[in-house]
Amino acid sequence: MSNTNLTLRPHQDNALNILRRDWKKHDTHLMQAPTGAGKTAIAAEIVAGLHRNGIRSVFIAPYTALIDQTAKAFMDYGLPQPAIIWRDHPWYDPDNLIQIASADTLIRRDFPDCDVVIIDECHIKRAKLLKLMAEGDRKWIGLTATPFANWLGTYYDNFIKVTTMRQLIDQGFLSDYDIFAPTRPNLKGVKTSNLAAYGKDYVEDQLAEIMGDAQIVGNIIKTWLQNGENEPTIAFCVNVSHANFVTIAFCKAGVSAEVITADTPQEERQQIFKRFRTGVTKVMCNVGTLVAGLDEDVRCIIYARPTKSEARWIQCLGRGLRTAEGKERCIILDHSGTVHRLGYPCSIEYDELISDKDGLDEDKRQQKEKEKKEKQPKECPQCHYMKPAGQYVCARCGYKPINGEDVEVDESRELEIVKGKKKQYTKQEKQAFYSELLGYRNEARLNRGKNYSDGWVSNQYKQKFGVWPKGLNGTVKAPSTETRNYIKSRMIAFAKGRK
Repeated sequence: MSNTNLTLRPHQDNALNILRRDWKKHDTHLMQAPTGAGKTAIAAEIVAGLHRNGIRSVFIAPYTALIDQTAKAFMDYGLPQPAIIWRDHPWYDPDNLIQIASADTLIRRDFPDCDVVIIDECHIKRAKLLKLMAEGDRKWIGLTATPFANWLGTYYDNFIKVTTMRQLIDQGFLSDYDIFAPTRPNLKGVKTSNLAAYGKDYVEDQLAEIMGDAQIVGNIIKTWLQNGENEPTIAFCVNVSHANFVTIAFCKAGVSAEVITADTPQEERQQIFKRFRTGVTKVMCNVGTLVAGLDEDVRCIIYARPTKSEARWIQCLGRGLRTAEGKERCIILDHSGTVHRLGYPCSIEYDELISDKDGLDEDKRQQKEKEKKEKQPKECPQCHYMKPAGQYVCARCGYKPINGEDVEVDESRELEIVKGKKKQYTKQEKQAFYSELLGYRNEARLNRGKNYSDGWVSNQYKQKFGVWPKGLNGTVKAPSTETRNYIKSRMIAFAKGRK
């Protein structure tokens, strides 16, 4: 299956070798390829080998945005122009050996004549495709980063694990990440429903009412100003109303933000991406989209859509894990409590497919839940950084908790209550902050005509440290991003208080 335009990575080569080895043993194969594993390249290599041997194949794309993108990638890899089954696409050609089809279009038409079917994002359940798969007349290859649905093992016989998210991070193919979890909403009483793509998950209308609370939205803005480092950001919201609320709150705070949904027209979507790419738009608040096929440089994720679904959690966070020049890691701000429920995305690993016919006795189920809970990261009470289980001192802020200290949730307020001591600042840290406040005041006077007084500087200092500035010198320093964000957050809080 070699293609001269395609240089495969070792994990891709290994996965293809396993597929070759098992090709005649099974009619259905599922390949788990995390974000960054090069799933399209693997598919192109498979299609190229089939094409050379005169074997007809259909690649099924789950989203219309991926159809032309996949066709272009295949041709860039050296494949001939494929046919496309999507509406009245000009490339439609039933005689072409290589077909790329929209899943939604395909299930409404007669299935094309083919020998091999490749289903991208095969964790999305489509009854017509599963019925055809069960008939056993073709070879089927499923591709997904999240093979966690409890029916996949019923339809796919052979499981090929291409690589893992942690291996890709360690090898430099994916960006590492830091997770902060400053908000834990109270979700007691929220109902669940079954979704084709994500399995059982929370009902959106009830989620939107909780996540649209002004206190939670205000915390989203405040946390981004403090920890988002002004990086290009995607915010995953519950529904359009929630996305609009978050967008307006960002704009009121002086941060450019826009809404993008699954219904946003393609031309408008491209304009939003262009503004995001050039920095005109800093935050894209999205609903029901941007979970696959996004190539933009995203360096911060705001996760404001609580979920029980491991697949949704990984798919969404994966949008921020692609590498980029100058990018050290992705900042993840979880306001949904999901990291406390599901853990780090790279820790969610399965070594076999689950079948809906499988059953675990209660003892085994409880044991698995216990092991999972023991591996969950823990929240630093001081800075809300999610540190690995067993790590005592916070690597982010250096905070050392006292015995028995932890984070508890006051469910009447839907935000976390932190028990424990406040961080003790050194005199050097206090002097640095005071000097940067003086620098910020001078900038405001010079560039914006804001006549901030010495009293304003002293009040900002007291809000942070709880005491008035004493024994400090008047050295002026340019304010850091952290200090600027702190001042912005206090201004937002002040404005909300007045309102």
